[in-house]
Amino acid sequence: MRPLFSLITLISLLFCQTHSAAADEAARQSQDRSAKRLEETVLNQNLTLEKRVKALKVLMADEMQDGFLNRTFCIWDPLGKAGPIAGAANDQILRSMHYGMKLSIEVFQDETAIKQAFLDTTECDAILIRGAAARPFNSFLSTLEAPGALPDRDHLQLLAQVLAKPAIAPKLTNDKYTALGVITIGSQHLFASSATLASTSALQNSSLAVSDADQGYVRLIEKFGGSARSNALNASVLAFSAGLSQQLIAPDIGYLMAGVGLTDTTNVALDIPLGQSTLQLVGHADRFPAGLAQILREDFLFRFHHYARLLDKELDNLPASFWLAPTQADIERLTGLSRSARIELRNKGYYDADMLKLARKIRCRFTPDEDECKNPVE
Repeated sequence: MRPLFSLITLISLLFCQTHSAAADEAARQSQDRSAKRLEETVLNQNLTLEKRVKALKVLMADEMQDGFLNRTFCIWDPLGKAGPIAGAANDQILRSMHYGMKLSIEVFQDETAIKQAFLDTTECDAILIRGAAARPFNSFLSTLEAPGALPDRDHLQLLAQVLAKPAIAPKLTNDKYTALGVITIGSQHLFASSATLASTSALQNSSLAVSDADQGYVRLIEKFGGSARSNALNASVLAFSAGLSQQLIAPDIGYLMAGVGLTDTTNVALDIPLGQSTLQLVGHADRFPAGLAQILREDFLFRFHHYARLLDKELDNLPASFWLAPTQADIERLTGLSRSARIELRNKGYYDADMLKLARKIRCRFTPDEDECKNPVE
């Protein structure tokens, strides 16, 4: 009888194990379905923000401490903690609490240092840096800064609306990083030490200071027949202010942040945007899942005009005489050579083809009669 008893016992044990495994699998599937429903709620832009945030908190309950997600944003501001970018980022601390995030802010003055901190340590959950410098983390989003891709702020705002739609999220996220928001820091402009140098014809055989992160503008300068003195943005602006270079291509905020260094009243700028310049928030994908990333992108869109007004307040300090009207020849040269630079760098894999295509569609919303809208090459 003992062998029979042992066989019955073995069968019973196997049955219990099978039943337990089935029960565990059923529980897991139930949890997965619940998590999926919560994520769908968070991503549903037709629901109230309150309901979506409530679902987000349930979804990320395991990571919460005292009802909040603890995250650290590392911010690039060349003027340090007292600078305007750091100040604007501090305003975000209170806003973030509304959707369950408790922020800490760390400020870096050097773009290389902040990128290394993001790559090599756990110090930064996300970084806010210039779009040109963010290219290693998301080339799709950084490509919006290509020369001439988005002619002015209205184009950038329309793009920001597109970026806040959940359908485009896969383009903003890869295995390691996710793009979480865009802030305007003005246009790229040609700054010069005199009116005679503030034209496209004056670029030929000239040596221009430019940020080494803005390779599209390095190539544009070369197409105009000039040479680029590329360096970190701060160094490029300081070289211009010290008279080491008579011409500078830089974002508005780069020129403004030089502050005391740009005291020469003969400085002028060609009043045509060469392209848009932005700050982009990029996070580690595993620390910003789809729902949290989506809410952040929407919040950045909501604050688009707020950040734009802060910039305009600073730009208003420049006299009207600072801005020189472009000639028709300036406009035509910039349009043609900017497109040529974009296509060349797209073909080399530097610029993202999908973003260039999206940017062209946005341009054509504003100027549908242009030839590029009927015979597209981007």
